[in-house]
Amino acid sequence: MARSTFDYNRRRRRKKRHNWLFEILVALFALILVICAYAGKINPSSFFAAPFLTLAYMPMLLLVPIVFLISALCRRWIAVLTVIVAFVATLPVFKLYVPLNNAEELPPMPADTTLLLKVMTYNVLSFNYNEPDKAAAPSPTMKLILDANPDVVLIQEGNPSGISWNEIPAIQPYINQVNARYPYCYNGVEGLNIMSKYPFTARSIGQEQYTRTVLGFSRNQSAYVARAFDLQLPSGKQLRLLNFRFQSYHLSFGKNQNVRISPDAKPAPLERMRRSFGLRNDDALTVRKAIDASPANVIVCGDMNDVPTSHVYRVVRGEDMRDAWSETGRGYAYTFNRHNLPYRIDHIMYRGDLEAVAAQRLEGGSSDHYPLMVTFDIDVTKDKTK
Repeated sequence: MARSTFDYNRRRRRKKRHNWLFEILVALFALILVICAYAGKINPSSFFAAPFLTLAYMPMLLLVPIVFLISALCRRWIAVLTVIVAFVATLPVFKLYVPLNNAEELPPMPADTTLLLKVMTYNVLSFNYNEPDKAAAPSPTMKLILDANPDVVLIQEGNPSGISWNEIPAIQPYINQVNARYPYCYNGVEGLNIMSKYPFTARSIGQEQYTRTVLGFSRNQSAYVARAFDLQLPSGKQLRLLNFRFQSYHLSFGKNQNVRISPDAKPAPLERMRRSFGLRNDDALTVRKAIDASPANVIVCGDMNDVPTSHVYRVVRGEDMRDAWSETGRGYAYTFNRHNLPYRIDHIMYRGDLEAVAAQRLEGGSSDHYPLMVTFDIDVTKDKTK
């Protein structure tokens, strides 16, 4: 009898320890989720792992319903509460990644269509100039742009190594249509281009420098991190567009010398990523300085190569910029479509007396990015006085 009682008590103690172990594991999961959500507040130069934690937020988020369901089925109510508290704590970050805006809640479209401006940002991968199997065929990327018919297209990687569009075979079938619809174009040597229905004045941002890479290798090519375009709208409204492309992760290396990052041996992928975080942080500071020096009305577009809530994103956005997708988009919209990394790394931010009233993530084209297109009401003040 004594032996039976001893075994029974031992099983109860073991079960109790097992129960607490489950709660501890769930609490650890919840803590990591919160850390990943807010790791972008940490400068990568202070803690090199912070950007990796930021990238881990979405995979961790996908585990939330699984952990919640297992906890509920096992009737581990403390664990269920822990998951709920962690999710609520990260809700502001969740809304940046997965906005759930209803059409009824969005700002109204102005009755005067002349107050609307459609702006697209698109990394076009040089219209596949360096890909032999795609370089000669009519560009699906340019066709996508023309079909969407934005008023202004801010382009990254628009032309490789300063090659003009007249030398890119894939866009020749569309070149007359482009010239007719977008009479105002600019092709920067670094591929920061613009196609516009309205005239503009182009300005360089930051100091001209040799193109940097995560290998510490510089191409013999000068470039700028960003370009500014002061749009001349029919209403006379002052509006500056900032176009940028930040350092990439360099997850893959091309065999062609035109697309290789360096002729030298490459560091390991994690080391390349670590270096890229530092270079992107420098790029972000340059663009943030340009935003601070810009007029009140500014739209910032580009390939940030980083996710919402990353440190780079936070630096560029600051306290004054608004994220157009999180305010007017709906659902999870990734813009990078390669390497099984479906992240939104292209962004459109803005400030001033204008307002995003609609946003789209378009699919198609032959680039490794999808474009974002946002429709702006460009004179909110005027609308409110009617």
